[in-house]
Amino acid sequence: MKKRNMITLAGVFVAGLVLSGCNDTKHAEHQTNAASSQVEVDVKIAAKTDSGEAVRFLAVSKVDGKTADSLEDVTFEIWPAGKKDSKHEKIKAEMTKTGNYEANQKFDVGDYEGLYHINDKNGIHHMDKLDFTVMDHSHEEANEEEGHSAGHSHSSGLSIHYAGADKANVGEELPVAYHIFKDQKVLKANVQVEMIEEGVEKHTYIPLKLVADQYEGTLPLIAAGKTTLRLHVENAELHHHEDQIIEVSSN
Repeated sequence: MKKRNMITLAGVFVAGLVLSGCNDTKHAEHQTNAASSQVEVDVKIAAKTDSGEAVRFLAVSKVDGKTADSLEDVTFEIWPAGKKDSKHEKIKAEMTKTGNYEANQKFDVGDYEGLYHINDKNGIHHMDKLDFTVMDHSHEEANEEEGHSAGHSHSSGLSIHYAGADKANVGEELPVAYHIFKDQKVLKANVQVEMIEEGVEKHTYIPLKLVADQYEGTLPLIAAGKTTLRLHVENAELHHHEDQIIEVSSN
């Protein structure tokens, strides 16, 4: 009887070791998963797009500072601005190259808002608000012509200096900065860069942010050749633009 009890206790002890080993393995797996590198997601949508052109939705994922195929699903949910109860359009992005997930969709003229929903391979859900405008291009061209006729007089005292490279490689994100002063003071205005790339029909508009005394932003270069950076500076007093040429080389 004692012998049978000893055998039973031995079995329980061995089973305990097996279960303990399993728990240790699961714990190690959990630690490994927890230690996996965090996925960084940068979403880029042009603030303004001309009517008749597709709005470009781009999500770039990075791990440890390098682009990586780290996203499971990228969806943009869009509706007319101020009309959240209206029909929502869901647009799925596809990976076009490592770490870049892109979708292109045409919209009617108007203001739009929405959310992006992104699931990464670590099981994290990324979500934030977005907004953009589809402009009536013909109307803008008419305004621009009017601006040219009187724009130079409005731009009296305006000083603009481009601080950025004039050469870059395709696939890079070009950091740019502009010093914009009027009467020797930093000009407060809506500032954006219109990218005109060789062989690319669609123009991309990138808004710049005022940081200290300069307007800054990054421009995605998707085509080799000559790229024109058309700076738009607009406020209640003026609408000024000027061009900067960038030579973009293929890798």
